[in-house]
Amino acid sequence: MNIQNIAALEKQLQSLGFGDAGYLLLKRISFKPENFILSQKMEKAKDKLSFQLFFEKEVSKGIYVLLYYDAILQKETPLIDAAINGINTTILEKSMAEIDWKSAFDFVTKKQLNLEDKTSWEKEQKVESVIESLSELEKSEDGKAVSVGLKLKYWAGIPYQEVFGNISPLKNKLEVSQRFYFSDGQAGISADEAYRFLQNRWLEKQMQAKSKQKEGADTKGNHANEQEPTGSGLLRKKRISKRNAVKNNK
Repeated sequence: MNIQNIAALEKQLQSLGFGDAGYLLLKRISFKPENFILSQKMEKAKDKLSFQLFFEKEVSKGIYVLLYYDAILQKETPLIDAAINGINTTILEKSMAEIDWKSAFDFVTKKQLNLEDKTSWEKEQKVESVIESLSELEKSEDGKAVSVGLKLKYWAGIPYQEVFGNISPLKNKLEVSQRFYFSDGQAGISADEAYRFLQNRWLEKQMQAKSKQKEGADTKGNHANEQEPTGSGLLRKKRISKRNAVKNNK
C-alpha cells in the first residue's frame, strides 16, 4: 500500500476544506479499485452542500489522483405556517424533526418486538403518523410542494427512497450543481470557493425565473390589450350600422 500517496491525498483534501478523510481514503484504496468516489457533506448558513469526489488510479505511476468533484448546493426552503388539507405544516415539521430518519429507514438491524409494550413501537407509530400527514398534504398542489420540501429537508441522503415519490421538479428549483476539475500543478477550487460559486449560480437562477414570470405576465397583458380594441371596434360598427338602419327606415 502506497502510504505516501494516501498522505498526499489527505493533505490535498484538507487544503480544499475536506478534513478527516484520511481513514476513508485508506479503506477505499485497500480494495485497489480502478476508481472510487468519496462523499462529503457540509452546512453553510443553513444551506446544505454535498460533494462527490472522484478518484482514479494512474496505473503507470501506481498512485491515485483526485480528478474532479461534483458540488451540489441545496437551499433551505422557508416553511409557511398554514393549514393545508387539515394538516398544520408547522406541527408536521416539528414531528419530522423529532424522528431519527436514518434509524427509521434502517430495514436491516433487528431487535426484539414486544407488541404488548407500546414503548417498543412508539417510534414507528410516529413515523406512520407523519407518512399519513404527508399523504394528506399531497392531495393538493400547494400541499404537494410542502410535502416534497419536507422530504428533501429531512430525508436527503437516506439510501431507501422508494417512498419519496416524484420530487424532481421542486428539487431542481432548490438545487444547483457544478463539476470542478483538477489538473497537475494547480491547487484547485476549494469547498468555500465552490459554495460562493454555487450561491451566485442560484441567485442567477432566481433572477432568470423572475424574468420569465414577468415576461409571461407582460405577454398575457398584451394579448388582453390586443383583444379589447377589436371588441370595441365591433361594438362601434354594430352601433353605427343600427343607427344607419334606423335613419333609412325613417
